[in-house]
Amino acid sequence: MYSIILGAILLIGFFLPYFSLFGMNVSGLKMATAEGGDWKQYLLFLIPLSGLMLLVGGVNNGNYPLGRGLWTALPLLTILFLFIGAPVIDGQAIGDVFKALGKGYGIGLWLTIAASVAALAYNPKE
Repeated sequence: MYSIILGAILLIGFFLPYFSLFGMNVSGLKMATAEGGDWKQYLLFLIPLSGLMLLVGGVNNGNYPLGRGLWTALPLLTILFLFIGAPVIDGQAIGDVFKALGKGYGIGLWLTIAASVAALAYNPKE
C-alpha cells in the first residue's frame, strides 16, 4: 500500500514545480526536456519511471519489475547526483553546492525528496 502511495507521489511530484524563482516555476518535466542541456538532464526521467514501477509493483501484489530495491534507491540517488555530485564534478566548490541546497526548491522537488527517502526507508516484511 505504501509503495503505491509513494510511487504516485513520485509521479505527481515530477509534474509539479521543482524550482520556484522570481515567480517562474520549472517542473521536472520542463527540466528534463529543456533544450541546450547535457545528458544529465535526462536522468530526471528515472524519477517518474521509478514511481511508475513502484506503483505497478504495489498493485501487482509486490511483484516489482527488476526488484523493489532498485526502484526505491534510484530516485534518491538521481537527486543526490544531479544536485550535489554533478556540480562538484563540473568544478563547483563543495561549499557553494551545499549553500545552494534548498534555495528555490518548489513543492514538486520537496515531495520527490520526501517520497524518495520514505520509499528507501520503508521495507515491508515479506
